[in-house]
Amino acid sequence: MSSISRFRSRAQRLLGIAGLIAGVGVTQQTADFVPILELEKPVYVANESLRFWIGVTARSTIPDYLTSTCILHTIRPDGTNSDEHVSWPIDGDASRGWKGGWGLGKQAAIGRYLVSFEFAGLRTPSQAIEIVPDPLAGRIDARWVFADSKSGGGIHARSVVLHVENNTGRTLRFAKPGLLDSDVWLKVRTFQPRSEESTFVPQFALLRKDEIPSYSFDKLDWDNQTRWPMITVPAGGSVDRPLMLASAYSFRDSQDYEFTIETVLTIFVGEPGDPDARLFPMRIPVSAMTRFRW
Repeated sequence: MSSISRFRSRAQRLLGIAGLIAGVGVTQQTADFVPILELEKPVYVANESLRFWIGVTARSTIPDYLTSTCILHTIRPDGTNSDEHVSWPIDGDASRGWKGGWGLGKQAAIGRYLVSFEFAGLRTPSQAIEIVPDPLAGRIDARWVFADSKSGGGIHARSVVLHVENNTGRTLRFAKPGLLDSDVWLKVRTFQPRSEESTFVPQFALLRKDEIPSYSFDKLDWDNQTRWPMITVPAGGSVDRPLMLASAYSFRDSQDYEFTIETVLTIFVGEPGDPDARLFPMRIPVSAMTRFRW
């Protein structure tokens, strides 16, 4: 073998060894990070605010070059595929891992979905999500109702009421709005000057101090909902939860506003042993918009 051939052979071996070492380094590094996918329940109902959890657990700091590798893989009921790139969280420090809520879009069709989450080339096992017709459609009336009280042309009070009516034939319970995972948020627009702001309603505007627990749960389920501050609505009954808008946002006199208020009610109907218990908790979105001059 010529000296040139021996040199090439040795160089190729060295390059191969270097490649193996680099590969081991990358494998060891990515092994420190594990993608996660957690379902809140296996069956959801149509028009529910569907949510599951995705994220990454980390045993070391996640390098910046991996933050663009998050992908949600979905196989829809019709067999088509979706590979949705998920942006890296911008709130807080996610360099040592994170977990956040995700969904299937606003108009997810009825049927069976398979979802998995990918990070750094690693994928979670696929999990099935079933969306079924809502058996309680039209039997839970949840809405915001705006109310004014005026005297002599001046506004003495302006408020909004969360009205929940139960026509399911069974007891209905929902988490008190304003608590963790039951936030109430606002979108406020003005026109002169033009501006738009989104913000949460502060707890003090929605709850008394004795209604705010000193503990929390990762999620509500049949096992712990009896230990969480809930509002009970008997069969055929209704409840109203008022909110004074002046305590929720700093309005300016003689200003025109477009005002949107939203929440998601975490609802349980019936008892844990009922045939449809697996559908709960059900997350029902409630929103309303109005325009007014303050």
